[in-house]
Amino acid sequence: PRRRVRGGVAAARRVHVRSCRIVVRATFDPFGTFVPSFERGSTMRKIAGTLAILVVFAHALAQAPAYFVHADMVRGAQHAQGAVCVANAVFHPGEWVIFRAVVYDAATGEELSHDAIAERGLTATVMVEGLEPIAMFYPPKEEGTPEGMYFFRGPWPIPADFAMGQYVWNIEVRDADGNVAAFAPIGQTVGLSAITILAGQ
Repeated sequence: PRRRVRGGVAAARRVHVRSCRIVVRATFDPFGTFVPSFERGSTMRKIAGTLAILVVFAHALAQAPAYFVHADMVRGAQHAQGAVCVANAVFHPGEWVIFRAVVYDAATGEELSHDAIAERGLTATVMVEGLEPIAMFYPPKEEGTPEGMYFFRGPWPIPADFAMGQYVWNIEVRDADGNVAAFAPIGQTVGLSAITILAGQ
């Protein structure tokens, strides 16, 4: 049976019940019908805040880089006019620049080698200002080769008529899932670590 409310005034009586810090407001309509409504207490606000933090954290993880790249460049042995296989930034036309890169798993910090590179479909590419992209390669395993000698390599023979000057460069690593990581030398925009081409000796 409907419960009569004196005077027939809507919302004449309110009942407040607190359970688990959730405020339940119970309103009776003019016919005595129970109409509940809910409000969040402090605990619910804390839960909502925690969930919001978790969502932001998950989004940050999704945006975090999958890989870290360490790279440099050295002078190749072909037509060398200086020390070979040491970090270098000054070259001459006719010489070979060898770009080198090591890729690390960002989550574990471990260097990736043959099996992991093949499994993930990793590729590495060198971009030099004014040039077509240079595809890098990862050498196959060879008996007797020290582990430290395995890394991505990208050779670039400098044309004899290549213009003198400084050129910025970077390396991009990409896997089969579309994850991308990039390396750019520090300070090359002000001449540090950029490729400098000078006239031959």
